[in-house]
Amino acid sequence: MIWHIFRKDWRLLWGFVAIVAALQGIAELVLAKARTSEAGPMLDLMAQSLPILTFFAATFLIVAVVHLDAIPGLRQDWLTRPIHRGHLLAEKLLFVVIAVEGPILLADVLLGLACGFSFRSVLLVAAERVAYLLFFLVLPIFAFASVTKNMTEAFILGCGCTFISGVFLTLSDSVNWDAHNTLATVAHTGVGWIGELTRFAIISIAAIVILRFQYFFRRTAVSRTLVILFGTLLLLTVFLPWKPIFAIEERLSPDPAAAANLSLAFYPAAGKYHDPSGLRDSYNIGAGRYVEVFLPLRVSGLQANQTLITDHGDLRILGPDRTLAYRGSTIGIEVENAGSDSAGESRHQRITLPASLYNQLQDQSVRAELEYSFTLFGLSKSYAIPAVGGDERMPGWGWCQTKLNDAGTAVSMKCMAPGNGPTCGGIFLENPSRATQNPERFACSPDYSPYSAKPIPDAFARFGATIPFRDPSGLAKYPVDGPQLPSSRVVVRVYEPLAHFTRSLEIAQLKLGDWTPR
Repeated sequence: MIWHIFRKDWRLLWGFVAIVAALQGIAELVLAKARTSEAGPMLDLMAQSLPILTFFAATFLIVAVVHLDAIPGLRQDWLTRPIHRGHLLAEKLLFVVIAVEGPILLADVLLGLACGFSFRSVLLVAAERVAYLLFFLVLPIFAFASVTKNMTEAFILGCGCTFISGVFLTLSDSVNWDAHNTLATVAHTGVGWIGELTRFAIISIAAIVILRFQYFFRRTAVSRTLVILFGTLLLLTVFLPWKPIFAIEERLSPDPAAAANLSLAFYPAAGKYHDPSGLRDSYNIGAGRYVEVFLPLRVSGLQANQTLITDHGDLRILGPDRTLAYRGSTIGIEVENAGSDSAGESRHQRITLPASLYNQLQDQSVRAELEYSFTLFGLSKSYAIPAVGGDERMPGWGWCQTKLNDAGTAVSMKCMAPGNGPTCGGIFLENPSRATQNPERFACSPDYSPYSAKPIPDAFARFGATIPFRDPSGLAKYPVDGPQLPSSRVVVRVYEPLAHFTRSLEIAQLKLGDWTPR
């Protein structure tokens, strides 16, 4: 019976399926073109918009499949035919997986093979993305569509849910801002994948419960109530607490012992902070509503070629009477590519305080308590590619090409990799014949997830870097400049997480006014 229903749905919707598949193919071609050529404004716009359009087209296709045999109402012919409810549910799910996810899987595999990646690596990331979309797209839309009887009803209900979600997220942002960013702390961080898996678990349970009520008992009112309840629960995951989430990440550290000797201390000998640019005369920001204070800290115990980043920082300030005067999150500190200085690395911790609080406490002795969630990175791999005309495939980094930019001031490197691509890395120009190199450009975009899938645009990461070698103003001089480019190379250094850990610091006698910038 499942096969008979499948053939019926295919005869009715093959045109819709073909359109969605064609959109997916066109989107992949546009993305591939943007990767291999100088992307103009129109190509950039298409590369951004087509994957989103394909995503919405797939959403409507899922709803259309479900509505061919809608559950609500009393005029559906399947109610009078000898069709097992479980067979109908299985066929709808099978059709959606094949018609929606099949073209996505095929397009990702073909693009990866066309770009020269191995079949195994391409199939792995494409399969990961299909599994990801099952929870991100297929199951929630499938369950949502089952409680509506036609596309109009689904559209109206969907707009209502979108509006409510938008209002909730706007209000939650406002509440989080008033709480100095101490409530919504997990999203958009390296440990955000744990919150994502939590939402996927909720979606799975919701889909099982709602689809069972609909397809086996036809309890539409109950199912719609469940949609609201589970939807509310999904929205509340915005406020997942940081500490237990990061504790999970700590347990997953590849090498916890690597951070055993790392310590953090208040270091007044470093002196007041001075902006290297010398351009900022005032650190009163937000139209005088906030004041920035920079606390000198010392990080000790880092080894050569290690990098320390802050995933989350929590600040508590206790007033002279030792009552809580302020609590908020901090941007934290970062030590890039540490050297071998046994004395440690000095950094200034920026703290943004309400101006009214600062004015009240600036000359008083307060107590500051800082709690950091750190990740320690270590150098994993190093590669080199010719500075101009390079075309290399670097495991752990991706397929990269280099060329001179149009202005003739920098080397432009474009890369593509299956999955997420590198999390943390450094890059610089080097002339081996003269043993000279330009300053390293370092960047970290923390993502510690054990999977690489994302909903859009596809199963591949596209990234790049601009490595300057000439300053048009003539103010800066680079050791490796234009005439040396033919004999120079771009060196890529890949850093991988070693340990996730926490450190606390207490400053018993602190005067905030002593640590405003010079």
